[in-house]
Amino acid sequence: MSVSKNYLYNVLLIISNTIFPIITFPYISRVLMPEYLGKVYFVQGVVAYFLILSVLGAPNYGIKELSKAKGIGDWLEFKKIFTELFIMTILSSIGSLILLLVTVQLYGKFYQEKLIFYIFAIQVLFECFHINHFFIVMENHKRRLIRSFTIRILSLGFLFYFIKTPNDYYLYALLLVVPEVLARVIDVISVRKYFYFKDLNFKRHTNSMFIIFLYIFTIGIYGSIDTTMLGIMINDIEVGLYTAAVKMYKMVLPVILTLGTVLSPRIIGAIKRKEKENIYKNMDIFIDYCFIVGVPATLLMMLLAREFTLLFSGPDFKGAIETMIIMSPCLGFLALGTFIGGQVMLPNDLEKDILIISIFGVFLNIGLNYFLIPAYLRNGAALATLITEVIVALIKIGKMKKLYVDYKILTKDRVLTVFVGVIISYGIYLKIGYIREFGNLITLLIIPVLYGITYFLILILLKNKRILSWLVFIKKRLHI
Repeated sequence: MSVSKNYLYNVLLIISNTIFPIITFPYISRVLMPEYLGKVYFVQGVVAYFLILSVLGAPNYGIKELSKAKGIGDWLEFKKIFTELFIMTILSSIGSLILLLVTVQLYGKFYQEKLIFYIFAIQVLFECFHINHFFIVMENHKRRLIRSFTIRILSLGFLFYFIKTPNDYYLYALLLVVPEVLARVIDVISVRKYFYFKDLNFKRHTNSMFIIFLYIFTIGIYGSIDTTMLGIMINDIEVGLYTAAVKMYKMVLPVILTLGTVLSPRIIGAIKRKEKENIYKNMDIFIDYCFIVGVPATLLMMLLAREFTLLFSGPDFKGAIETMIIMSPCLGFLALGTFIGGQVMLPNDLEKDILIISIFGVFLNIGLNYFLIPAYLRNGAALATLITEVIVALIKIGKMKKLYVDYKILTKDRVLTVFVGVIISYGIYLKIGYIREFGNLITLLIIPVLYGITYFLILILLKNKRILSWLVFIKKRLHI
């Protein structure tokens, strides 16, 4: 299947997954308020560590190994690897569940919210059914789209029918878990013909998987440590306000990352075949896209943080506005760092380098949180995350340059993209007060349209090569 079709299905899948929180979060934040929302997301942040432990890095490792088997057309080997990873994650999920239940019993603050922990424990048990790596390698995004959309629609109905008061936060936790579990059960049932239980060899995966697991686990730590430390050091209200900011910024992130997911099997294959031209070509596609989409997305989130927060979370979440502004620049750095780590360094067998960088990032993030949270509360956590993401991304860029010395990241087009984005943002910033008089919703509708039209027209006038290639592609598809 072509990159364009895969990308379209992936975008539609992300739109489906993004529309759901856009519809639900304004409702749920107003019903649960910062405190009870904070309780749910504090527990979810803690459970995130156990979810990572459940899969042992299999999703990332699976993409790499299954792509190799598929690339040489060895479908028996493909089935063996897929089955071996699935069985290993079943065992690790059971172990992770036991560890979670013991931890909840032993730690007082966790025990106070034991019912929410038990609800999320269901997801820990079924995390072994997380087989997205299979669908990514098979480039089968259409079925995932249909499955996801159906489950989201059903979840919407349950949300508005059952959750009416702050005391229903237990039901909200259940709603966060059940759709994911159902989706994964359906996934496994749909691929049952790919299981093969003869002549399995689990040992061959242990070393590489362990390194990738440590990498993913460290990523998970500084992905959740902010809410965990906020909840332990301050209170649930701060977690609720912080989560509101993070939620909005993470709605945009998958739109940037999706192309990297689509390109992943192709880049891995090109790296294994040592086809430098194809490697650079696919890297260019993503990094150009990261600049063209990431720059305006970041700047618009900073410009419209007030409108996003008040419209989607409500006036009780005003404290999240500054937090969102601080976190917005994470978008581009996180997207670029994730791509380089997963699609460039990992296929080049640099698991240990990725692990060392990630461990450094974890300690840096924990240290920054420790000093910044007491002084600046949720904004301190946001600043710690931003600093960490920038430094980690720069280190990964340095590693990529060592691999591909002649590859240029800051091309003329990319630098101009940043320059154009900043200039347009400054112009809108000077005049945004006039538009805000029409209300939050009108502002959210008008500003992105004005920004987008101006931004793309200027890039076309500057003859941005990637934009021009997209226009040629669109003309061909529309037979213009």
